Amino acid sequence: MARLPSKTLTEREAQIMEVLWGRARATAEQIRETMPGEPHDSTVRTLLRILEKKGYVKHSVRGKSYVYRATIAKPKAQDKAITHLLKQFFGGSAEALVLRLIDDEQILPEQLDELRSRHRASRP
Repeated sequence: MARLPSKTLTEREAQIMEVLWGRARATAEQIRETMPGEPHDSTVRTLLRILEKKGYVKHSVRGKSYVYRATIAKPKAQDKAITHLLKQFFGGSAEALVLRLIDDEQILPEQLDELRSRHRASRP
């Protein structure tokens, strides 16, 4: 039985989404030109079809070209990715994720203090 595509983004899909979040609308060629590693045109078009199936992009036809736009805002995509990461690797625990980041020295204690201060300041 065929497996359903993951709702999370692959690295290449995320690169395409970054282009669309920055430009609002773009053709496959415009997207390809801005991506690192010079992907093939067919690769970009395949990824755009996958992103449409996942619900991240839609296209309209302009002349002979498909013009793509993001249907999910970047913060919403970030929320989906974080939720997936938490469920998949940390049993749904944000605390476990933060502890891992501290243990791996990805977040230093002073940075954590700064984040606490910024969070308190942003509360009404």
